[in-house]
Amino acid sequence: MSGTQKALEIPWHETRILNCYFCGRMISRIYWEDHEFPHQKFCEASCADLKRSLADNLQSGKQI
Repeated sequence: MSGTQKALEIPWHETRILNCYFCGRMISRIYWEDHEFPHQKFCEASCADLKRSLADNLQSGKQI
């Protein structure tokens, strides 16, 4: 788990909705930015960890 929590810098009147790249949960203000996936915003570090785990399993050919 390598990344940081960041806050969205958006004006109060912005109506655009941002969703977690992995699970789809709405991100209201604080999001997780992972170093392995630099342009993807996650609702929590656990979503980035799960995505990393699934990608590793696909690369190694393991059956889930």
